[in-house]
Amino acid sequence: MLPLKGIRVLDLTILSGYCGMELADYGAEVIKIEPPFSGDPLRALKPVRNGANPHHIFRDRGKKSITLDLRQPEGKDIFRKLVATADAIIENFPRGKMDSLGLGYEALSAINPALVYGRISGCGSEGAGATFPQAELLAQARSGVMHVTGFPQNPPTRIGFNITERYTAGFLSAGICIAIYHARTTGTGQMVETSLCGSGVAISEDKVISYSATGIDPMRTGNAHPQINPYDILSCKDGYVALSLGSDDQWLKFCDAFKKPEWKEEDKFSSNMKRGENYFSDLRIRLEDLFSAYTMQEIADICDSVLIPGTMCGTTEQALREPQLRERNMLVCMQVDGVGAVQMPGRPVKFVGETEEDLLPAPGLGQHNTEIYGALFLDDAALTSLQAKGVI
Repeated sequence: MLPLKGIRVLDLTILSGYCGMELADYGAEVIKIEPPFSGDPLRALKPVRNGANPHHIFRDRGKKSITLDLRQPEGKDIFRKLVATADAIIENFPRGKMDSLGLGYEALSAINPALVYGRISGCGSEGAGATFPQAELLAQARSGVMHVTGFPQNPPTRIGFNITERYTAGFLSAGICIAIYHARTTGTGQMVETSLCGSGVAISEDKVISYSATGIDPMRTGNAHPQINPYDILSCKDGYVALSLGSDDQWLKFCDAFKKPEWKEEDKFSSNMKRGENYFSDLRIRLEDLFSAYTMQEIADICDSVLIPGTMCGTTEQALREPQLRERNMLVCMQVDGVGAVQMPGRPVKFVGETEEDLLPAPGLGQHNTEIYGALFLDDAALTSLQAKGVI
């Protein structure tokens, strides 16, 4: 099921691509507009496999690619013609870049009043932070994400992947769909913007709410949780396991499953609050002593058998072996010409009862020039001339 078929999006983003990828995954025609000759710098970033960057193969899957120099007058004219055919554009340039080219929201909405203009920034287009750079590390730092990540005795820690960039793209793809729905019912488009720092704050909801309620600045707690006990990463016979017992009922099940009925009778473990008060001084030590006799898989199997939250802490390699990922088509292997097999995450949203269509590969640079420009009535001679001038 591809519900976004019939929607056209012009994707100007560089070194990113997630938002356009999400829209393409569900059927939108996403046209990636890249500089002639070099293309999006993402194509050349390491690691490179057989001349291609796997991140480009993932983030640009399902898109079409055209080359166009927006700095040249002819390039701007062509872009304006494309805008007249589009439902939305997305870009992540520094503030003012598109306006300096004469291609900002006001200029483009005059061409297409129903246009949805999607924009990603570091900290928003207005206010004192409007020039804040789009850097994942800086966004995690400024939004407070790093301050609450890691252990209290250690410095703030970066989350191990680009979480603000990914959420920002996801928020924007949702916003674009909402704005397109509005445009199709009213005829009026709008600018939609998300930011890395704003997304960092949005996903820090429990910290923001806790600070609002108590006035106490949340601190790093390692893998433990300030309100749930036990909630931690614990060592075992052959590695580490994650345990998250969110209720007293789950605690009682745990004690029975791991043959520790006497723990149920101890007053200091009789409630979530009391387990928290005695966690680091007592309970955590006992849990790791208990788990030292079990493997990760054994602990996961016991927890699954009584429906309590506990599982192994696997590596990426181990996680990708999980049969459920393939059962849910969340791990797909794509054959890419000249590159070979590339393994990547599948579509995260599933439409129950629908047959999921295959993902399409990322395009070569300018692969769709003839198709897209031909629809604008540019013949081969015109395309050859534009290419010679470096416009496309």
